[in-house]
Amino acid sequence: MDIFSATASDLFSPVDNTASTQMQSLSQRNLVTGLNQFQAGHYDLAIASFKRAISVAPTSDSALNAYDYMARSMITQGNTQGAIDAYVKALKIAPNRDDLHTQLGNVYTTNTDTANALTQYQLAVKYNPNAPNNYSLGQGYLAAGQYNDAIQQFLKVQQQDPRNAYGYFGLGQAYAKQGNYTDAITAFKNAVGVNNGYLEAYSEMGYAYVDSGQPSQAQDVVSTLNTLSPKDTTLAGNLSKYIFQQSNPKMTATYTPTLYKPFLSKLGPDTRLTAMSNYLLNAGSQQTFAMTFQFNKKMDPASVENLYNWNISRAAGTGRGDGYNNNMTLPSTEVALAPTPTAVYYNQQDQTATVLFNISQNATANGTIDPSHID
Repeated sequence: MDIFSATASDLFSPVDNTASTQMQSLSQRNLVTGLNQFQAGHYDLAIASFKRAISVAPTSDSALNAYDYMARSMITQGNTQGAIDAYVKALKIAPNRDDLHTQLGNVYTTNTDTANALTQYQLAVKYNPNAPNNYSLGQGYLAAGQYNDAIQQFLKVQQQDPRNAYGYFGLGQAYAKQGNYTDAITAFKNAVGVNNGYLEAYSEMGYAYVDSGQPSQAQDVVSTLNTLSPKDTTLAGNLSKYIFQQSNPKMTATYTPTLYKPFLSKLGPDTRLTAMSNYLLNAGSQQTFAMTFQFNKKMDPASVENLYNWNISRAAGTGRGDGYNNNMTLPSTEVALAPTPTAVYYNQQDQTATVLFNISQNATANGTIDPSHID
């Protein structure tokens, strides 16, 4: 070859190619070292190895993978901004790497930056519209509150990957966010139909049951979760707490307090007021009575002690003998109670409410009452 007619590439390409191969090989060795350190949990050492892999061959595949795992190492250390910076640098080198767009979207999601997360998921789908990327985009729409768009993405996932359950799972999540619990429950059932061990789908189904006013079905889901995962009961435990929190409070017992005149609720129809208290012997006399109610959960003290949240009335039974005065015609001597109590005291520690109310004797001092049918 005539040296004077040779091009620059003819002269330097072999040397450059050899050097490039050596740099890529060195980058690969540093990447492998970093991966071993990453798997061992030595994240600082791993990050240093990944940085060396990047520095010797900045645009190589090894460097791109090093950026990825360097970002993952930073995430384990709570350095999400460092992870974002790493993925941004990698994507400047390879903007069509859909996996890196997805990973960056996940970091933005961790930071609750839904707008940037959605942008990255959309780019991932642009470069590779496969089922996993469509699922990630659906989750991005879900986080952004764009539920109809999320539903369309999850329907695509179902069509692309019908043998896997995650498309149904995402669809159930989106329907639940819309308050469409019937379709949500159906979607979650489809998910566990495809994958009977899909614990998260069972769990979300349970929440949908609770939110749709079906706590007993949700409790069945708790039993299923405990059966499928007897060692890790986190999902079952959290669902049980939610069922309890969302269920209406119940009065589980009634007591006769010791500090006040007790209302003898076991006495039946035609009970004379004088049998309730000696203070009611005279016409027009009045006595304050009390009843204590046990709640099954902690209550808001202000709400419990609000007198207008209580109502004292005669029981309106629908069956024979279960209404006030056994559903018989009231005698002329029957006295009526004021619908609003005089005071209510809530004990937060015991979860009890003591209700005080007055009973007044009639003008002929022969008043009667049916304590057993007062609500």
